[in-house]
Amino acid sequence: MDTQRKEQDPTLVCTCNDLYIEEIRDAINIGIYDYLEIMQYSDTLLRCGECQPHVEILVKEILATTNKTTD
Repeated sequence: MDTQRKEQDPTLVCTCNDLYIEEIRDAINIGIYDYLEIMQYSDTLLRCGECQPHVEILVKEILATTNKTTD
């Protein structure tokens, strides 16, 4: 993961795949909450995996602020 790039753009979640928070929100809006499914939805490949905990935290935070559930 390129921490310098992440520092330059706080909306960048995964530097390996150029995955941004907005793409995660888009996935959540259509009912995708799982890390692997979000990566597939974003047409990205699993690489280093360092973004997984960040994506999972963001999903929980976004769901909490939108009052959506994973049920």
